[in-house]
Amino acid sequence: MRRAYLVLLHELLPEHEARLRITLETERGRLVSWGAQLEWLDPEEGRFVWVARYDTAGGRVHRDRNRIARHEPTPYAPEDPEGLTMAQRDLRERAREYIEGYGVAKAQGREGWP
Repeated sequence: MRRAYLVLLHELLPEHEARLRITLETERGRLVSWGAQLEWLDPEEGRFVWVARYDTAGGRVHRDRNRIARHEPTPYAPEDPEGLTMAQRDLRERAREYIEGYGVAKAQGREGWP
């Protein structure tokens, strides 16, 4: 079963329109894959863009930072719910840093990823 939901971050980042997109896939009640993605409303593009995300693609938990770095490994297994908890915590606590880093990389002309 696949589920997705959004968590708005207005109280955490009043100067930015940002949100977390969480996706979960379970089989027989067991977590098999997940993703946690920080999205920001880019005023130049007029749409939400992903800034940083953790996911289990490729069978390993890793972090991607749009325009900055791909597949930074973490020590968590895809089925370990602690990895998802850590990912959500990191994206919330470092949201401002991730958004500002994305903006700098974009200003430098680094290419974005889908």
